[in-house]
Amino acid sequence: MTLENQMLEKAYAENIGDHYRRASDDLLQAYQRNKEAARHHEAGAFKAALHHAKLSKHHSFNAHEHLKEALNISEKMSDLEWPVSAKTDATGGGLVQ
Repeated sequence: MTLENQMLEKAYAENIGDHYRRASDDLLQAYQRNKEAARHHEAGAFKAALHHAKLSKHHSFNAHEHLKEALNISEKMSDLEWPVSAKTDATGGGLVQ
């Protein structure tokens, strides 16, 4: 594998990892906001519940966008012509010959 391919693969991997991290952060925020909305709803504070529900929806949407982008980058990586030694099977464990 050439140095250029190694650098490109590393950059793609770091970018995908960043999107996964951001997605997980947004999903955590969505979960927390959803729980807060449920608490407010049970207490009868419907405006506050609506506010937190909207925030939960916003975070869920952002997480979805990050996961779509990670998938898009992964597909671009799979379309590149990597040397045989750099390709692995579908499980990620064995090399494809």
